[in-house]
Amino acid sequence: MSTSLQNTRLRFVCLALLLSQVYCFANVQLSPVFSDHMVLQRNADIHIWGTTDASESVTVSFAGTSITTQSINHTWEVQFPAMQAGGPFTLRIEGSANTLSVNDILIGDVWLCAGQSNMRLRVNQAFDARLAVLSASNNQLRLADWEGRLEPINKKYTLALLQQLNSSNYYSPAPWRTADSASVNTFSAVGYYFGNSLQQALHIPIGLINNSIGGVPVETYIPLQALAADPVLHSLSENNWLTDSLYPSWTAERVNQNLQAWKDEGSKLPMPGHPYQPGYLFDAGIAPLQKLAIKGVIWYQGESNATYTGDSTAMRSELNKLKLQLLVNSWRKHFKDPQLPFIMIQLPAINRDWELYREVQLELAKEMHDISLVVTLDLGNANDVHPRDKKTVGERAAIAALGNVYHKNMVPTGPLYNSYRVIDDKIIVSFSNTGNGLSTKDGQSVRRILICGEDKLFYPATAVFKKNELWLSSVKVLRPVAARYAWEDNPYDANLSNSEGLPASPFRTDK
Repeated sequence: MSTSLQNTRLRFVCLALLLSQVYCFANVQLSPVFSDHMVLQRNADIHIWGTTDASESVTVSFAGTSITTQSINHTWEVQFPAMQAGGPFTLRIEGSANTLSVNDILIGDVWLCAGQSNMRLRVNQAFDARLAVLSASNNQLRLADWEGRLEPINKKYTLALLQQLNSSNYYSPAPWRTADSASVNTFSAVGYYFGNSLQQALHIPIGLINNSIGGVPVETYIPLQALAADPVLHSLSENNWLTDSLYPSWTAERVNQNLQAWKDEGSKLPMPGHPYQPGYLFDAGIAPLQKLAIKGVIWYQGESNATYTGDSTAMRSELNKLKLQLLVNSWRKHFKDPQLPFIMIQLPAINRDWELYREVQLELAKEMHDISLVVTLDLGNANDVHPRDKKTVGERAAIAALGNVYHKNMVPTGPLYNSYRVIDDKIIVSFSNTGNGLSTKDGQSVRRILICGEDKLFYPATAVFKKNELWLSSVKVLRPVAARYAWEDNPYDANLSNSEGLPASPFRTDK
């Protein structure tokens, strides 16, 4: 055989080997969002997406329909029409080298549970944990618990961990699980009680995705591009965010603790990313969900933004309000749902300067559409930032969703301050969400209600209920000009409620 012929055959053999390797490794892959036991959003287009190692044809089969597409730049996506609640179904993905199956998929409503440690607080850490875990068995409730690989506690992390961690790998893969004693035990207590209450009331599958992380400021959940485009907050998108005056100093201190190993190296290497960094958790936990339709968001956050540090005065209200507005608007844009509902948990009573932040949350619920405020003033602990009665919080959040999102015939929240007027020696305050009328949860007179005159000296007021109004007066105030309710750090015995027993939000008329 000639040398030329041998070389030709050798080239063919090498080419065949190369092609066989491409074929063998041209695996089709599915986004980690998908796994057995998941819930897909009903009455919304169903997007299925993933990647391939090479450009190839991918066939996706679901609920009796098959769609074939071609991957472009190693990514592929198909869309199935909206479906009503039901299941279980199987999802099948076929590529040139492998086939994937995702089993036991239900169609129902998907809720995203986001925020900081009070959302992350697990069922086994809350009151009545043992009873909740023992009774947890609901095949129609599915849980996806996304946990971060770096928990931002008071700890110095190794340089090796810091260097290899980024927003694309921050969350550990979290397959969906049915709600049983094992999965419920370590899931968000607020999320579980919320989802279980919804499922029992609606009789449809409910899916919960929890990506909350302890201590995070709201900035980390806002897209960096949105911060950069904001005329007030744009500096938070820059490299010096850690020393920015708009950023909470307590969270900056925690970041410095976590990054101490990097600082010890003389900061010769680029600064590692951190889950408290503006935009970080948006990239890590919200961006990957963009194509996944969801019903709404349960938002339980604010402790890290209410004050600069744990024992300092309150952060500026206008900044916190702007940040929350930007969060809501950017998420609605991201999920392509301008009416995306937010169930917002208001901060409870505590020995911290949280009055202004509770007011910001109240104002957002009044001024922005499709935001429901869940009042938890009566569920706080004077000295513990993590009150343990999460069952009541979750159930109140479900009531808010049932009333405002699902439009059930029920009062969704406690009384929310609406307006006031003055007649002679009385100041009359009106409320929304009063149900069959204002009341107190213990049947006693209203406590923590104050009025003042032009001298701005506040005195306890006598309150008379008239349907959705409080008529307030005091022998010490002849010409009242303002009223306040529960306007203090820890109004532990505040008792104003509606006829359904849901507590009123703190308020002031004199802002």
